[in-house]
Parts: sequence; structure tokens; C-alpha cells
Amino acid sequence: MFYKDKCTLCGECLMKCPYLAYPEEKAKKEFKKLIDGEPTPVTADCITCAACNMFCPEDANPFDLINDRQEETGTFKMTEEALTFFKMSNRMKSEIIEGEPGKPVMNLCVMGDLHPGIIEGQLFEGLTFLKGGDYFCYFGWIHAGTPSIVKDNAQAFVDNLTKTGAKEIICYHDDCYAMLVNKVKEYGITLPFKPIHIIEYLRDYVKEHQNQIKKLNMKIAYQQPCASRYTFEKDTILDELFELIGTERVSRKYDRVDALCCGNAQAGMVNVSKEVEVEWRMKNIMDAKDAGAEAMVFLCPVCILGLRSRAKAQGLEPYIISNLVRLALGEELTHGGAGKVFE
Repeated sequence: MFYKDKCTLCGECLMKCPYLAYPEEKAKKEFKKLIDGEPTPVTADCITCAACNMFCPEDANPFDLINDRQEETGTFKMTEEALTFFKMSNRMKSEIIEGEPGKPVMNLCVMGDLHPGIIEGQLFEGLTFLKGGDYFCYFGWIHAGTPSIVKDNAQAFVDNLTKTGAKEIICYHDDCYAMLVNKVKEYGITLPFKPIHIIEYLRDYVKEHQNQIKKLNMKIAYQQPCASRYTFEKDTILDELFELIGTERVSRKYDRVDALCCGNAQAGMVNVSKEVEVEWRMKNIMDAKDAGAEAMVFLCPVCILGLRSRAKAQGLEPYIISNLVRLALGEELTHGGAGKVFE
């Protein structure tokens, strides 16, 4: 939700945006157009990473206004391939895989089958899994410039999770957690259960199994998902987890508040060329490599798709975060660190 009364038209949101990087006067001018509902190139060129919400010194949520204007004007154009991906998600077969009594419930959204060899090992033993269209959070539609779809389906998403009777639900996908912790409050929806982020679940699991952990002594670069902009407070838990398993999160330009999108948002935009998309992806990868990272760690299964092979090609071993924890637990990763065996 954009808070117009908080906005001082300082222009910080569009000035600090790495993709737009407007000079101060242009930033102020174009954001004023957004507020007034006037045409501006921002609606077509914004890649929907939501970073500007963090750049705003007044917490006015400027991205939320940009996103609304993108939908109102229809100027944000996605490829048919990207739109098909979103449209098919809620149609995926829904399933509840019953686990052991007393064990946690984890919502896989529609991401559980995206990569082989990831939902394996002792971290996931005995858990009840929710998967398929009934448990799709719709949050990704923000990246299609249509936030109304997120709002229109929020209650049904919450209702479907509520029907499980679980008092706590672990969110495997960062989008689902952002939806349940941030967006539903804006929509006035009350949750009868507590959402737990997978980072918190992994941190607590490692604490309870410290006697099994063998420190990895590895320098890693972390790929922050765009949805993490909505719940950035969990970054401290992430740092704690990395320390517990013996990994050093290298200090680099494109991390934390200044993190870049994985590039998949740009890949779905009609007005972004393949060359520009690849350029931004490689800025991210090379920044990690130049900072001395040995591995690139992912939280989002979709981020893996766009950066896994590129990271590997630059000597950065790719891992989804749960597999990094499994490695510290001494487990064999049957399909590689990020769901694929590399030759």
C-alpha cells in the first residue's frame, strides 16, 4: 500500500534504483506524475523488484504505487511465455502429503517439484506437505504488473491453508511468506495460524542438531529474492544460520538492501532485450565472484533457474539454502546443490 501522506517527493526511490537511476530532478518529476496519475516511462521500465520500498526514507512504499499504475495504464508488458507460467500455477493439481503426527506442516506452493533432489533428507522427514494450485499465493503476479490479482485471491489462499487445521505453517517459498506476513495485513485478513519462514525453520533445526553439524568453512554469496523486500527483518536470522553452519556471507555490492533481481523479471518483460537481461545477470554473478565467494546460495527456486548455470560457469557452486544445510549435516546431495547434477 502506498502512503501518499508519508511521501515527501525526495526522489530517493527512483534515484537509488539500479535499473532506472534517475538524476534527482527527473526522479522527483516522474514520481510526481505517478502520484497525479499522469503518463510516465517508469511504469513500463520498472522491473518490479520492489527495491524502492526499501530505499524510501519515509516508508511510503513507492513501489506499490508504481505497481498499481502499471496495472491501470497497461504499459507494463509481459511476454506470453511469462504470463502462461503465472496463469498455469493456480491450475496445478493440489495435494496434501500427510506426514507424521506432531511434525510441522510445510507449504510448497507450486515450487515443490520445480527442481529434483531438493525436498530430501532429514530436514524434511515426517513433514506434512501442501502443494499445488490451492496453496499458490499469487504473489508473483506483482511481477506481471497486476497486483489486483494478488489481492483478489488472498482470502482464498488463506482459507485453503486454514482448512488444514495447522497452527503453524512453514513457507518454503519466500513469496508465500511475504503474502502472509505483509500483504494480508493490508487487505484486512486475519490469520488463524502462524507463518514460519523456511530460514527460521532451518536455523532452529540446526540449533537443535548442533552435534551433527560439520562447519563448511565456505565463502558464499547470497541471492536475495525480490519478495524478501517485504520481510527484510529475517535477514538477521539468515546471518545467524550461515554462521551456525560455518559459512561466510561475503561483503559485496549487490547484497542486502542493494541486492539485484535474479533477472527473471527482466526476462519476462517485452521491452527488455536478451542482451540487457544477460548483462544484469552477469553483473550479479561477477560481483559475487569478485568478492571471493566460492558458492552462490539461493532461497527462491525460481532464482535458481536464471542464475544456476551462470554461477557454475564462473566457478561458483550453486546451492539452494536447504541443501547447504544438508551438506553441513553430512548428507549426500543426489542432484547437486541446486537441483541439478553438473557434469
